[in-house]
Amino acid sequence: MRDEEYQADQVGTYGAREQPALAARMTPHLRLTQAGVVSAALSVLATVGALVTFPRFTTASSGEGWAVLALVAALVMLAVCVVQVLAWRQAMGWWRGERDAGPITLARLSWWLHVGSYVVALVALWACIAGSAYAGWSATAAGLLGLALLLVLAAQVLGGVQYVRPEGPPGTVPTHMRRLLARERARQAAAAAIVERDSPREPPTA
Repeated sequence: MRDEEYQADQVGTYGAREQPALAARMTPHLRLTQAGVVSAALSVLATVGALVTFPRFTTASSGEGWAVLALVAALVMLAVCVVQVLAWRQAMGWWRGERDAGPITLARLSWWLHVGSYVVALVALWACIAGSAYAGWSATAAGLLGLALLLVLAAQVLGGVQYVRPEGPPGTVPTHMRRLLARERARQAAAAAIVERDSPREPPTA
């Protein structure tokens, strides 16, 4: 069946209830957010290890506070990823017909948290680099902070920014189908207008 044989009302609307096909397509997307939670949890463990092994100096500014800040950033990123997973689980339950109400509240929170995740990632970047410099680039704590930074960034990409989108995430099949249908209808309308303009007109009869 060609694209033009589909009608607009035959393409599922993202966010509508009981769409098992959409839920099946979004299952890999949900797994990405779950992988983000795992990465964030590992970043917390890495920052805890960096804090434990951080070299203690006799000077007042030992730089240990940067490791503490990195730990806080990792914990916040973990919380962001957990909420994103919960939001996607609610949306999946809605599409599967298992919930009577859509994830409206968590969907709004999901969007704001995805914005905040960029700030958290920047804080983690600054804290891990500064902490590694204070500890010494060859120190164990510096290596753990570098690992924690990579894990925080992976957590943000996999889970933190994956908010529940009302219009459908990138790659959602119904979204693309609606766009293709709109383009095809526009092409057909333009072609019909050209044919009508160029077609010879019969002379008026007396």
